[in-house]
Amino acid sequence: MKYSYTWLKELSGTKKKPQQLASLLTMRSFELEDMKTEGKETQLEFSILPNRGHDALSHIGMAREICACEGRKFKNDFLRFYLRMNHGMSVDIKDKKLCFRYIGAVIEGVKIGPSPKWMQERLLVSGVKPINSIVDITNYVMLETGQPLHAFDAEKTSGKIIVRRAKKGEEIKLLDEKAYELNENDLVIADSEKALALAGVMGGFDSSITGKTTSIILESANFNSTSIRKTRSSNNIITESSHRFEREIDPNLAGMAMARALEHIRKVCGPKINIKAMTDVYPKKIKSWKISLNTDYVNRLLGEKIAISKMKNILGNLGISVKVAKNILKCEIPTIRIDLKSQEDLIEEVGRIYGYENIKEQSPVSAVETPPENLKRNFESELRDIMAGLGFSEVMNYSFYGKEDIDRCGMKEDSHIEVSNPLSSEQQYLRRSLVPNILKNIELNLKNFPKVQIFEIGNKFCNDKGEYSEGTILLGALADGFAKDALFSKLKGKLESLLDKIAVKDAEYQGLNAEYKFWNPSRSAKIICSGKKIGRIGEIHPQVLAKYGIKQRVAVFGLKISALTETKLSKRHYEAVRKFPSVKRDISMFVGEGIKYSDIKKKIHSAGAKLVLGVELFDIFEKAGEKSLALRIEIGADGKTMTSEGIDGVMKKITTALEKELKVKVRK
Repeated sequence: MKYSYTWLKELSGTKKKPQQLASLLTMRSFELEDMKTEGKETQLEFSILPNRGHDALSHIGMAREICACEGRKFKNDFLRFYLRMNHGMSVDIKDKKLCFRYIGAVIEGVKIGPSPKWMQERLLVSGVKPINSIVDITNYVMLETGQPLHAFDAEKTSGKIIVRRAKKGEEIKLLDEKAYELNENDLVIADSEKALALAGVMGGFDSSITGKTTSIILESANFNSTSIRKTRSSNNIITESSHRFEREIDPNLAGMAMARALEHIRKVCGPKINIKAMTDVYPKKIKSWKISLNTDYVNRLLGEKIAISKMKNILGNLGISVKVAKNILKCEIPTIRIDLKSQEDLIEEVGRIYGYENIKEQSPVSAVETPPENLKRNFESELRDIMAGLGFSEVMNYSFYGKEDIDRCGMKEDSHIEVSNPLSSEQQYLRRSLVPNILKNIELNLKNFPKVQIFEIGNKFCNDKGEYSEGTILLGALADGFAKDALFSKLKGKLESLLDKIAVKDAEYQGLNAEYKFWNPSRSAKIICSGKKIGRIGEIHPQVLAKYGIKQRVAVFGLKISALTETKLSKRHYEAVRKFPSVKRDISMFVGEGIKYSDIKKKIHSAGAKLVLGVELFDIFEKAGEKSLALRIEIGADGKTMTSEGIDGVMKKITTALEKELKVKVRK
């Protein structure tokens, strides 16, 4: 808000110069945005936080702050007022939850003309354009007290004043000369025939003050802040009035503002002013409230020893009535300070006015120690780096999906946890799997890229017959139209690189009895390490992909973070370069149904013992129901170079063990 330095100086009695005053207020939580001088007047512009909009968005409110900061009480003798009510005006508040108070006055004998030069100068420096005497007075009082006012041409109204909700589709032309279609949530000021103004936002054009106006209805009211905010937002209108009302204003301010406006009208608008009627509808009066403030708590929270008398003076200078009872300050809060609701609020006021710069530095009561290392978070960060290095891009999805995703992926609805208050039908359940949302990501990205390689680290939530559990999953997905039949192997290679980098050794792959129907049964497996299942890998079923609009193969792997931390090696061990050469021999065999590659690999290692350094599957051939596997076996010894006879002996042991125990047929 823009403030007039001359106006603030007059109200507060400060002797500080503009720059000094700006520095003082800035140190007390009011951020200075701009300061400039035009002629004899200096304009100070401060940023006011919403919690202080009810009092600091006014010259009187800011003057009270200046006095408190300078250690003085604000003298408000000129604000004493008395309103004489009669029943010559009828006001009907239809919704008392949206309008808390309405003061109306019918004033006759008004002479419309330009306002005094001093008033125009103060309006201009405060960022308000002068219009005419009545409108300028309402704006002047608003800037002075913080209470918006509005004036109607009485001859353009009929019947009593009604404060009501707008009718559906009701239209009104406002002072900006634009027509607005209102809804039932908007509050209007109306007469018996039509809407006169959009309450708390802007007056109507048809009832506006003109040079021909001789009698007016002056309004000083208080409205529900939420209602004003919604109306302002839905109609896209921002005014000085709505800016104040939507931050909540003290209803008791309306009486003072009305009295100030009447005082100025008598001085400015001619000697023949006649207040014909005035009424004040105030259904539920707001009274001051009390807070007990523990002075020991004040010093403990601020970390400073402030005398009780000092605290009393600070609060008293802010307009708070204080009584001392030992170490308790019994504070009566004026209704103007809507933001003061608790001890902590009062402590903030004490610290702010006392000056944070005056609070001495102290050593912490307890030692500041480095927090314990979060191993899980660090491990997840390591996984992210590795996945990025393998060419994956990270995605972050919501932890929800809808019933449609459950049906698409063939999951069970009763194994999910339903959200009691979902934001939409697409967020009705906590996710049981990360796959559905990943498939949505792939479908979206395939519109622009031929290959999508993404991963996500997130939680999944399970409902096992009323037993709820939660786990963190690393999910990697690959969609590559060029890979075709090699897609599974390509993703498996990425997975094995990841496992090698985090020191998870000897991973095995076993057939998957799919718990979820979205796996392709012939192209999926569970991942086993040290006898524990750590995850799954496989291609998504073509029927599921079709439901998501994906026309190419998609391979996915999922790993349990908790299982990885249990199976990975705590340290990597250095292995010296072998001194003696090794030899690689190929072996080919026919295998029957039910024989797993993992069993063959184990048997080769057990038969060759320490002399078998590695086994690699490099070819699979199927024809007429027969399957042929080709493996490359690396053989070597630590202490010598193996002879041809020794290598043949090892291969014979391996062949015999495979044929006898696994019933495979080794091709000679």
